[in-house]
Amino acid sequence: MNRTIFHDANEISIQRLLAKYLSDAPRHASALYSGATIFIEPSRHRTGIPPDAICQRYMITHVGEEWSIVVRAVWRDGELYRPTATHTRIEEYTDLRSRYGTDEQSVATAVNAWLRRQDDL
Repeated sequence: MNRTIFHDANEISIQRLLAKYLSDAPRHASALYSGATIFIEPSRHRTGIPPDAICQRYMITHVGEEWSIVVRAVWRDGELYRPTATHTRIEEYTDLRSRYGTDEQSVATAVNAWLRRQDDL
């Protein structure tokens, strides 16, 4: 996906969501947040990540709005590992029902609209 202002804004908002609500989530878990289901699972340790860091993968699905995203994040000492722009990334946008067409940018825009509606981020 080409980086756009919506994608960049989404990554910043996702960092806030993870830090605020999921910093102490178990390695395998599910959660509900504002109409979205979040599945959490361990992710592989990438090169250059300290051995005591925790790598997680988040599948965030909003069935009502018909989109899904996959996020990877690295945690260390209970906080997102810095630089967060490198270690907390949206890896994939998916249109669940062809509502947004084949353009990932349209899904990124829909995700952005959902994130902007969250007053607590």
